[in-house]
Amino acid sequence: MNGAKRLLIAVLCIVLVSMLAGLGIAAELGLAWVGKSGMANRVASGFEAGSEGKGFNVEYRKELASLDDLAEVVKQWQTEKQGMIILRSNGAKWLGANPPSIPTFIGGCNNPETLGTMKDMNAPEGNITGVTYYLPTKTQFEVFKAILPNMESVLLLLAQGNPSSAVDRKGTQEACSLFGVAYNEKVCATTDDAMAAIKEYEGKVSAIIIGSQALHIDNAANIVAAAGSTPVLSYSDKPVKAGALGGFVADDNKLGMILAEVVNQVIVQGKAIKDVPVQVDPDPRFYVNAKTAEKLGVEIPFNILEMATVVE
Repeated sequence: MNGAKRLLIAVLCIVLVSMLAGLGIAAELGLAWVGKSGMANRVASGFEAGSEGKGFNVEYRKELASLDDLAEVVKQWQTEKQGMIILRSNGAKWLGANPPSIPTFIGGCNNPETLGTMKDMNAPEGNITGVTYYLPTKTQFEVFKAILPNMESVLLLLAQGNPSSAVDRKGTQEACSLFGVAYNEKVCATTDDAMAAIKEYEGKVSAIIIGSQALHIDNAANIVAAAGSTPVLSYSDKPVKAGALGGFVADDNKLGMILAEVVNQVIVQGKAIKDVPVQVDPDPRFYVNAKTAEKLGVEIPFNILEMATVVE
């Protein structure tokens, strides 16, 4: 199907759904993701709460076994639904390689530009918009440097085969270049790989950063223990609760509610997708572990503590 036909189908879908909404008829939507994900569940929960009263009838296909299964579901939905929601970075990346013919919304994913889903989050040029947990790495590094002013080098732990690894790499490299911090990385397939990387860089880096991949997030306590006196930072909050010094997090439930409004703007109100930017959490939280800070002898500036969520 060429681009002109996809655009025509999308426009007709939006017009039809707007007419149905005016008649009080529910819009038929599908929501799916591949693999197990606590984040996807939280976004879906927020979406469900935010959808109340909006006239959506949603078919859920959670934790699909593979991208091939997702392809079959999408093929079916494109003939049955007025729109669909695809969660997680693997789904957003897949959509970039398989442009949908009906309005499609992403969530629970990293930067969709880097994932190849679209070229411009602020003016989506295709048939996809939605929300992302992505937070500009520059903003995170400003806080990291305020906490660790002598941070001269970092080791970023990434996960092999995870679409978010490329996003974390790009953002961290750019931030390191901007702040004059030496960049190192290790792409790991197993937790043993992460332990080996920490041992390899012992005494050679100022801090270790846990990327936004479950392999390392779920192993954060072991990473912190292996790091010893080297501060561990994170691009999410769960590692902070496991002993990392600090990390930023977007509110998944809030993003789900924002996603419901994005869907409403396109499906019910009839806005063109290009006029509905991909949304981010407007008020992300910084988490800091007070016990870890005390253990490492790190003094957290008052202005950081004032806006942070402190984990004891």
